[in-house]
Amino acid sequence: MKDKLATHCSYMTTYRMYKGSERELRFPLAVSVSYQNGDRGKHGEVVRGYVACDLGDRTPTQVERRYRKRSAIETSYRLFRQARATTTTQDPIVRFAFVIVSFLLENLWLVLRWAVVARPRRGGRDLPEQFTFQTFCDWIRHELEAELERRWEIEMNGVGVPDTYGPAAG
Repeated sequence: MKDKLATHCSYMTTYRMYKGSERELRFPLAVSVSYQNGDRGKHGEVVRGYVACDLGDRTPTQVERRYRKRSAIETSYRLFRQARATTTTQDPIVRFAFVIVSFLLENLWLVLRWAVVARPRRGGRDLPEQFTFQTFCDWIRHELEAELERRWEIEMNGVGVPDTYGPAAG
């Protein structure tokens, strides 16, 4: 793989895994070369390899764009799961409402992070690492609990601690 990625131009090839064994596996490989052009303070070439199954009719640049788009979608769903409410209800409308709220929270975080928190600078905005989506969700959760004065009420059994547990209870 190292030899295939040691290049200065994009190309399509085939990669063989477990070469020479009965488990040998061949798959198409798209090697894409792009240039950073000062992006995030970096310069020079970036060489990436992508498995291009069912994408053999595309150029390496098209394969790279497709993988990067797919990666952004998966990142969005990973963030969505952090804000999703858990419920046992089978009502699809309630469950769909929870999904909508979690995606709205994610989009609100993205807007706040970009427009309010990030500092403009030459070459793009400086995104702070400490304002994570988890931090934002914790902040929202804390404010909701304070505003709604959430109280935990648990019905007790009325018996108390049995005598056999007395020495352990102190």
